[in-house]
Amino acid sequence: MKQIFNAAVICTVIMAACTTPFKKAKDGSEYKIISTKKGAKVVTGNYMEMSTLAKYKDSILSSSIENGIPQYVQYDTAVFPPPFKEIFKNVHLGDSIVIKMSTDSIIAKSQGQVPPFMKKGQFIIQTFTITNIYATKEQMDSAQKTYIPVAKARAFKKQSDQVQKDLMANKEQIEKDNKLIEDYLSKNNIKASKAKWGTYMVIQAEGNGEKIALSDIASVNYTGRTFDSSIVFDSNTDPKFNHVVPLDVNMGQFGGQGGVMLGWTDVLLQMKKGTKATVYIPSTLAYGKNGRAPEINPDKILVFDMEIVNVTSEEALMAQQEEFQKKSMEEQKRMMDSIQKASPDKKQ
Repeated sequence: MKQIFNAAVICTVIMAACTTPFKKAKDGSEYKIISTKKGAKVVTGNYMEMSTLAKYKDSILSSSIENGIPQYVQYDTAVFPPPFKEIFKNVHLGDSIVIKMSTDSIIAKSQGQVPPFMKKGQFIIQTFTITNIYATKEQMDSAQKTYIPVAKARAFKKQSDQVQKDLMANKEQIEKDNKLIEDYLSKNNIKASKAKWGTYMVIQAEGNGEKIALSDIASVNYTGRTFDSSIVFDSNTDPKFNHVVPLDVNMGQFGGQGGVMLGWTDVLLQMKKGTKATVYIPSTLAYGKNGRAPEINPDKILVFDMEIVNVTSEEALMAQQEEFQKKSMEEQKRMMDSIQKASPDKKQ
């Protein structure tokens, strides 16, 4: 319902923006404020929830509607950069702010370090619609959490689409890897299933409960080796690699987002708590043409023995971490109090 409301607000703003004249900010940017004049004034310390849209010519650079989650910002014009410091100094709930920034100015300020598509003589048009105001960070966090599942699902869809494009671009290498894997499995009479993107799975234990979801944190024990040489290059169960602890994998992050390799995401979403499996990852879903020097050369198929030792939600893990931090601080305070009581009073 919120998404529909925010989309309707953006459409209304775009229509109203056509008839409202632009003003010029001190830094040369142009802006207009489309105000309902009915909402409460935003004051320092408030947290703004905003629907946002950024366009360059006919291309959408970013959109909170497409991303599935609004932008949240603490309101304090004293720390806002120009021209936001000036433009946002008197805004209200329901207001929409349209900022027209010259690419000439952006290129000059960035000393030419801008995306290749950006050319001189053009404009970036940014629209911000204030859809809610919160007095405290706790209120903002609570509101933001309601959007996270949708945002993760949309981000995963966008990333999945990109993965499919990358797979098509590397079709020749994938076919080569598939033949090697399938010949090996056939020769050794090993039955495997194939995940969505093409990772092969041999399940030794099915596990229990629901399959791992995008909102989950999967704790994994693993040993990784090269397909052609069976040399172990990493393990969190072998002490010689110095990290004998389960790896917590945030399923909402993978590939270029700083998460695990694509092949891991591919198979983990098919597993459950307690699942044990051996997985064969085509090079395109592993380290690809770059490899990972010095252990893994380019275009190398990888094999992982994996065990899912635990599955928890991201929210539950954060709560556990907050509780641990709270207990640690309480213990530290008790120690300090004990030291203070044990020390003799110093008279001045």
